[in-house]
Amino acid sequence: RRHTGSRGTSCGPRPEAAMSSAVKVYLRARPTNGAAESFRVGEDNRTVSVSLKRTEQGLINNSADAIQFEFDTILHDASQESVFTQCAAEVCESVLAGYNGTVFAYGQTGAGKTYTMSGDAGSDYKQRGVIPRAVHHLFREMDVRVGKDMRLSVSYLEIYNEGMYDLLADEIVPDSDLVVVDRDGEMEVKHLTKKKCRDEAEALRFFFAGERNRAVADHVLNKTSSRSHCVFTVHLESRSVGDGDDRTVVSKLNLVDLAGSERVKKTNVTGKALLEATHINKSLTFLEQTVNALSRGDKHVAFRQSKLTSVLRDALGGNCKTTMIACTWPDEAHAEETISTCRFASRVMTLSTRAVVNESKDPRVLAAKYERRCEELLSELAARDTFAGKAPVNYGPMGEVERRELESEVRMFLETENANADDVPAESLRQGRGGVPPFKKGDPP
Repeated sequence: RRHTGSRGTSCGPRPEAAMSSAVKVYLRARPTNGAAESFRVGEDNRTVSVSLKRTEQGLINNSADAIQFEFDTILHDASQESVFTQCAAEVCESVLAGYNGTVFAYGQTGAGKTYTMSGDAGSDYKQRGVIPRAVHHLFREMDVRVGKDMRLSVSYLEIYNEGMYDLLADEIVPDSDLVVVDRDGEMEVKHLTKKKCRDEAEALRFFFAGERNRAVADHVLNKTSSRSHCVFTVHLESRSVGDGDDRTVVSKLNLVDLAGSERVKKTNVTGKALLEATHINKSLTFLEQTVNALSRGDKHVAFRQSKLTSVLRDALGGNCKTTMIACTWPDEAHAEETISTCRFASRVMTLSTRAVVNESKDPRVLAAKYERRCEELLSELAARDTFAGKAPVNYGPMGEVERRELESEVRMFLETENANADDVPAESLRQGRGGVPPFKKGDPP
């Protein structure tokens, strides 16, 4: 069952203004010839039954023949376009509205996570993954929203052997320079490069440049196995134009391709690949422990026990709208891994996040905002004086000539016997303040 209420661990800012939503989980099955008997999808396209191999236990076998799971939707033999439309399009719309969003792929090695997120670069246009389609969707919407001034930038983070690497850096950045920090209740990787993008082509050029820098290797189950977790982030800044709304809204879309869990006895990796598999499995174990703690509602959740859980903190229970794509290889030979993936996905379904529209806290943005507000207030004061039939009053900064005239009038007031206080100009707070120093200098009559 889903938990839609709040939990003890608070990860998002201003929970009273947050919108709570359950993490959505979609199960994608890799096409295979050996799945007819071991992997059965229900007619509702939400339930799946995974069969287990029978083991001889004497005259009575108490083990279950199959385990049943239920998800938001099961994508069986689904096209890349269908996967994006069902799993990621709604998250992209939320990001355009000012919410943070995350789409991440999880599953065993060889189950199709990288194909789901990135697509097949060497194939035709229809095989594009979630990331290229999300970039296209965002730029298309930015072009038609003429009342918005929208700017987009991207970053690409790799977590390899528990070290963080900037895939878009112009020069190699030491792992020690990249640090996960908490900024106003949201997680951010300090010193991670952000590349501004003028159009879709430029954003995709940065994405594919980062893809070439990823760590990959081949083994028995996958010729291009990802050896690291990768997070491609689209940063969006939006401001209304011409309607008096001076808010600047910032949001981000995290598109995450997790490395696949491995059973070394099946992949037969050794040496460097074995070390990589050890780090991958360890980080995924920490991720599972974090999800379990959140699901139980523990008061303390150890997000900082790994770089992966630190980076995904908001996506798992903070200021974010999150979707998980659980990728499986439903062949009978991989039934145990399929069940493990489904169990983890079921626990993720119990999580809920609390997303809010994010207003920018950049000092430069705030300064420009307050300057515009001051100009509007000065215009309103001038209009009020005009309608009231008063002489024009300068509400701006006092010049040197004005200051001397004001000082002369104050001195004349002090030197005149039975002077009228109305003779001292005080139409504005600025004149009142400007008249104080001359009063202090003068001697009362």
